[in-house]
Amino acid sequence: MLHTLLSNKVEEPKKRQVLEEEYDIQMSEKMEKEVSAMCNLSQGILEQGMEKQRIKDERQNIKRMKKLLAAGIDKATIANVFDCSLEELEALSKNKNR
Repeated sequence: MLHTLLSNKVEEPKKRQVLEEEYDIQMSEKMEKEVSAMCNLSQGILEQGMEKQRIKDERQNIKRMKKLLAAGIDKATIANVFDCSLEELEALSKNKNR
């Protein structure tokens, strides 16, 4: 039953249907709210994990850019490789605290 509730591959209406048909759980208004909360919980956990990974990747890219800048690689080339603007790269090269 927990697999059904926490699955991010099953939509909420299908989850309610499975709970009713396979587990004989009547979907009162209160129960529907609880199922909805469980669905939102798993989505929230997934989004938090993705955001943490995005921040980690961004920090690693900043370190890589700084190394390339320090090595004297052309700023236009670095900006192209990391898909950022020259202005963003200039700001990064001026900001030593990041």
